[in-house]
Amino acid sequence: METRKRVLTQVNQGQLSVSLGAKILGISRQGLWKLRRRVKQQGLQYVLGHKRGPKPYQKIWNKTPVWIEDTVEKLFTEYGVGCDRLSWLLDDCAIELSRSTIYRILVRRRLLVVHKKHKRGMVILYAKGYPGEEVQMDTTEPLGKSGPTLITAVDDYSRWGFGSCYFGNRSKQAAVFLKHIVATAPFPIAAVRVDNGSEFQGKFKTMCQQLGVTIIRNPVRHPTSNGKVERMHRTIEEECFWRVQAKPNDLDYARYWLSRYLAWYNTKRRHGGYQMKGRTPQERIEEWILHKNTPILYKEDVNETLIRYTR
Repeated sequence: METRKRVLTQVNQGQLSVSLGAKILGISRQGLWKLRRRVKQQGLQYVLGHKRGPKPYQKIWNKTPVWIEDTVEKLFTEYGVGCDRLSWLLDDCAIELSRSTIYRILVRRRLLVVHKKHKRGMVILYAKGYPGEEVQMDTTEPLGKSGPTLITAVDDYSRWGFGSCYFGNRSKQAAVFLKHIVATAPFPIAAVRVDNGSEFQGKFKTMCQQLGVTIIRNPVRHPTSNGKVERMHRTIEEECFWRVQAKPNDLDYARYWLSRYLAWYNTKRRHGGYQMKGRTPQERIEEWILHKNTPILYKEDVNETLIRYTR
């Protein structure tokens, strides 16, 4: 420090040139000029400089208030959802936070463990052009082999979901489910995408022919072709059956909570999938009806929901 003071004093008095003084201090000429200006403004006590960034005695202007961080922690603990869902829940509480800020709060409070990111392979995302163009359908056993079969269907364009539970997994039950969703869907269904399971043969094929619904089958061992309905299975398991503690032998209980969940899923739950942009399935359908051209299918087969929305 004394050496720096002596060199600066000699440079200021003209006893040393700027180039020689910078060489002695091991800095550039521009750095020496900045050092001289800082010392002139703030005194010789700043001859060593100081660390950049926020100071412990300075209040950080953009620091998230503690009560907001507490709200984020409470919502994460209660719902166990990711940063996108948390941002939507905070919007309902009139709190606006970015996804990255929510992530940093969770990491800072030890609620998330940071893992090394794995590089994702090449994936081609897509969405159909209008509601009902293609509905993905599949079955699963969320409560184990002894529990009921969950059959679900989801519209590729709007993510409007359908679901039912029953014991067994036969084509007759899949046919009854298809007839039900065709009658209750808020749009005409042109095609269904299914895998090659036995439940989608026999009476299911006959029902598709009677209803004029085209069957599109996935390639063998290619579940990614039905990715949207596969993801819906997981969503129902995590957000419905697990939360209400559904039991394998209580079919009525599972059906009751599934129907309540699907009503909320289609009208209130915001979606973060491809082209959804945080909208609900109902909003996606309404937006298409108001702003897009109606295809020939809709001109020939319009149900009450579409008539109500297009008046």
